[in-house]
Amino acid sequence: MGATAPSSGLEFKVSVDVRRDQQPHHDARIDAHLRVKATGIGPRDQVPAVELAVVIALDVAAARRESAAAALAAALRALPDGISFAVLGGAGASGEPTRCYPLRGRWALADTMEKRRAAFSAGRVAPATDEHPPPGYPAWLAAARALFAERPLPLRHLLLITDGSGHDPADADDADATGTDGGALRAELADCAGAFTADVIAFGADWDPAPLLTVVETLHGAAEHAPDRFGPAVTEALRRQRRVRSPELPVVVAARPAVHAVELTETAPRQQRLAPELRPREPHRIGFPTHQWEPGTRDYLLTLHVDASTDPLGVLLQLATVSVGDTTAPLLTRWLPPGVAVGAGATGDGGGTLQAMNVATQMRTALNRGYAALDPMSREEAEQQFGLAVRLATEIGAGWVLQDVRQVADIVDGPRGLVRVGPTVDRGTVRRGRLHIASGHRLELPEHAAGKPVTCPHCRHLAGPHARFCIACGRSL
Repeated sequence: MGATAPSSGLEFKVSVDVRRDQQPHHDARIDAHLRVKATGIGPRDQVPAVELAVVIALDVAAARRESAAAALAAALRALPDGISFAVLGGAGASGEPTRCYPLRGRWALADTMEKRRAAFSAGRVAPATDEHPPPGYPAWLAAARALFAERPLPLRHLLLITDGSGHDPADADDADATGTDGGALRAELADCAGAFTADVIAFGADWDPAPLLTVVETLHGAAEHAPDRFGPAVTEALRRQRRVRSPELPVVVAARPAVHAVELTETAPRQQRLAPELRPREPHRIGFPTHQWEPGTRDYLLTLHVDASTDPLGVLLQLATVSVGDTTAPLLTRWLPPGVAVGAGATGDGGGTLQAMNVATQMRTALNRGYAALDPMSREEAEQQFGLAVRLATEIGAGWVLQDVRQVADIVDGPRGLVRVGPTVDRGTVRRGRLHIASGHRLELPEHAAGKPVTCPHCRHLAGPHARFCIACGRSL
């Protein structure tokens, strides 16, 4: 039930899988599995380096200064020619981040000689000391924001490389807080949102994952753990950034007036609730901003709350359409007559992937809670959550979950969800595990049933293959 159309160097296929037969209520809830496949089009498979500006911020303690400087030099020598770059490291007398490169001006343009000079200057990185404490994550973000304001290129990206020296306990408290706009980290992230994106590369074992995950979730990047020689991780992060074809793209849901609430949650490759952008002039057309589009597949849980009290029964209705770029797919359901149970006489049409996606979401949530229970140690809660994650992973064949759990516990019985956590657990392993979960793993789900969309003869609006009425003009198809 999808079509393809080019947009921003990508071709999209959108499909919606939903259980067709639903019980009508004045507040009926409809859950659907939305899948968006993006395929790159055009002669090139990555964005030219001249369209990317990157700030590399190195947050390092004194004990790691020499090894970090050597790793930074290797990363700078591997920069792609044509990229705009600046390097920050250490703190000055004022406590603000200092610029390590370029030595003159604010930005450098990578070529052979420029990269050699930058690599030589990597030794200028000043580690955190008692006299010059680490700037803190908000300060690194603010310094990057000031630099990017002078370099308005299509892609602007921060690489925050940290061993935890820039960590302030208030950042962790703030990152875990909900329902409040206070705190230096969240305040600075609010100023940075939309100005640039960010990746975090953590090395060592003294960093707290909570503020780092807050940074990448807000600025639409990735967090990963790397060895002390983090040069290859920097190269891969920039390669990944150059695969981005569209920094921002909305998923637009156009719904019938009977639909009074719409929710959209990304379930893969990441698990995150998307915030809607309401349009006062188009109250039934809701856009959900999404970011960092590259070739690949994304899965979403689309939820509609519908007043079915005035809808006809036993007729396929198009409750909404979902659009990405120029591609649209319909959401079709049928309200059952009184006394007819959902599933009675069903042919299995629709909703085939929804249960598997819901199981995958519960599995990720349990895995996250299990790791959270280990730091600080709460063995009983961790075993319960890991057991649930293992049982669900066994059910849907998510082998990566079993591998993650085995890093911190013994799986006694996978199908029954029996897990045993030992008397001691390495905190570094727990922290790396939390970053690994956030990096995203896609569940292989079966393809949705396809169908040819039809066009309304009255207003030319696109509708689903089985629709009987046009969602735009209301007339029969």
